[in-house]
Amino acid sequence: MKKSMLLNTTSAGLLAAALASTAVAQQSQGFFDTVGSEPKYVPGEFKPAPETIETRFGTLEFPGGYPTEDTTQKVYDEIDLQRATQLYMDMYAALSAHGLMKGWVRDLGMEDSSQISVTADRLDSSALVLTGNTESLYAFAVFDLKADGPTVFEVPPGVMGPLDDHNFLFNADLGPTGMDKGQGGKYLLLPPGYDGEVPDGYFVVRSETYMNFSFMRANAATVGYGDKALAYYRDNAKIYPLTTGPRPPVIVNASNVAWNSLVPEDASAFQWMHELISYEPAEAFGKELLGRLASIGIKQDEPFNPDGRMQKIMEQAAQEGVAMSRVIAFDSRQPEAVVYPGLTWESPFIGNSSSFDPDGYFNLEARTTFHFTADGITPAMAMEMPEGTGSRYQTTYKDSEERFLDGNKTYKLNVKPEVPVALFWAVTLYDPWTRSELQSQPFPSISSQQTQAPVTNDDGSIDVFFSNEKPDGVADQNWVRTLPDQGFFVYMRYYGPLQAFNDQTWLPNNVVLVE
Repeated sequence: MKKSMLLNTTSAGLLAAALASTAVAQQSQGFFDTVGSEPKYVPGEFKPAPETIETRFGTLEFPGGYPTEDTTQKVYDEIDLQRATQLYMDMYAALSAHGLMKGWVRDLGMEDSSQISVTADRLDSSALVLTGNTESLYAFAVFDLKADGPTVFEVPPGVMGPLDDHNFLFNADLGPTGMDKGQGGKYLLLPPGYDGEVPDGYFVVRSETYMNFSFMRANAATVGYGDKALAYYRDNAKIYPLTTGPRPPVIVNASNVAWNSLVPEDASAFQWMHELISYEPAEAFGKELLGRLASIGIKQDEPFNPDGRMQKIMEQAAQEGVAMSRVIAFDSRQPEAVVYPGLTWESPFIGNSSSFDPDGYFNLEARTTFHFTADGITPAMAMEMPEGTGSRYQTTYKDSEERFLDGNKTYKLNVKPEVPVALFWAVTLYDPWTRSELQSQPFPSISSQQTQAPVTNDDGSIDVFFSNEKPDGVADQNWVRTLPDQGFFVYMRYYGPLQAFNDQTWLPNNVVLVE
């Protein structure tokens, strides 16, 4: 038996080697040589698919080559379901950008682009936003270049963050990795197709979409908390149309306010697609994507009124898209997702690319992993930046034994001494249902800059515990509460990563189950 298996394995290996060498040889030949060397067609060789085809959506019948009425209905139902499911996944990035802006305008009361909403008392778990962080102070801004035309954004010094468009594509960085180099300055956002005069004295950004947004982040050491943070933005930030000149900013505290930016997980997501493409120029999406949308009834400048059949299909498509996204994100089959061999920590930016194309083509599952779980497209969070600048995030969904994290159990993360960061580090828990902060406490996190510092071990390390009930002998500031009967996942953030982080001479520990 073993001899037979060995012979089979050897034969398979020789066949694979032969096929590989043939492929290499074909690549070195021209098209005419390659095709000309193939066996010529012999009449009768072509075999059509059978008259009866068994599929997962039923038996399909083609008597005489033509579909029966029942087969036609089954096939069109399946075509519409497949197209809608793929559109849900392919448009998730744009839908997520749409959701952020809708959430800020609707739930935070933004009336125009002059309002900047600041989490002056930190971002707490009442907000539904993908893996938001509890430690940095956010400032949210929405730009409507269709209404305002060229728009000036006076960015304060000491902040950082991306400026992204309606497709959730990167436009520019603000802060140390941006054109202002952390000193602040005037950015000028130009709408799609703008060919007018561009004045001097601005950092110019050309956008392919009318709607854009930014979430600036700042350290409390720079801007302070509460009223001090609000005053900082009131004194240093403005957004206004170029044609009207400066107008006073409207600065609002967005802490402790419930707002929802999440993409719907039902048929209403397709209404969002219609809203999105109807506000933007066709060139922002391309004919292929617009054609796929039109095939399920979503067209620019036309009403979107799906009938009962399509409503049912879209509901199913959204749920299947969510199911696929959960698997892709939480149980990745991408080897590049793992940051350190032998550890469970993964990068939300698989391949260290914020455009998801490090090999010259789009890695679709890397794109789904990021946009299903996170917000904010910028190279500064994906690739290695100059030492002490940018930020890097890592996540784990599993413990050291590759088991999904369970809110009914107790876990420990030992944070090694001398975490290599110029600014600070933070550990935060998230809910797999919403990919938002776990609503087990207002701030489900522990960081090196928190006011009641975590207790340190004799060797300089810090033990962080995750459980539904605080373990005996553990300090409050070293424990994050979990929720029973559901999972959670962990993010560790490194702000201003140093060389030991970049060259991996410092490695984190796995999350371990406490028996």
